[in-house]
Amino acid sequence: MWKDFLRGAGLAVIVCDSTEENITKTKQLYDRFERSIGMKIIAIANKQDLPGALPAQIVQSKLGGLKTYGMSAIRPELQQRMKEILEYEIATY
Repeated sequence: MWKDFLRGAGLAVIVCDSTEENITKTKQLYDRFERSIGMKIIAIANKQDLPGALPAQIVQSKLGGLKTYGMSAIRPELQQRMKEILEYEIATY
């Protein structure tokens, strides 16, 4: 169903909280579906502003090397950064 849902998309973005528990669940989901998605996939390690959040580099490692960017969605000044990340990733696909 993922393949049908994402048909025509150039990029899939997986967003996870930067907590150990959420990263583990995200990794399980990614492992289950990544072969059937058939497109470029990146991860966003959200909630980087919270105490105890794992840095994006560690999240990337725990996700098996899936390219990961750190983010804090509640910070308006990061909205432009998110747009730039998406534009870059789509352009380099």
